[in-house]
Amino acid sequence: MKRNLCFSLIAIVAAAICSPICFADDETPTPITINIPDNPGDTPVLRSPALIPIEACYNSGISTILAYFIYDLGRVSVEIENQTTGDFVQVVINGTQGDHSFLISGDSGVYEISFKLPNQIVYVGTFEIE
Repeated sequence: MKRNLCFSLIAIVAAAICSPICFADDETPTPITINIPDNPGDTPVLRSPALIPIEACYNSGISTILAYFIYDLGRVSVEIENQTTGDFVQVVINGTQGDHSFLISGDSGVYEISFKLPNQIVYVGTFEIE
């Protein structure tokens, strides 16, 4: 039990330390809140940050979504959709612990990003570019 608690604490601290990857010198990133929807199509349910192994933000300077995986997630299918224009990006990555970046068009609109793990758990986030 102490070992799991220690690992969780280290993972949270590491995530907090690595979060500055989202910041450039002259801009503020758009944070993306990642949630787990209970059922497809339902409103996402907010969970404790310790239970969500993904942190993400949008960096407008380089039109990129920056994601940090707290631990190895296996083969992850990532889908990014601009729900306003219909632009769609889909990639499958090796979800190793650490930083991952996803280039998008940067066009204005409401975006949804989803991360589907090998165990079929889906994490979803939305953000808007004006």
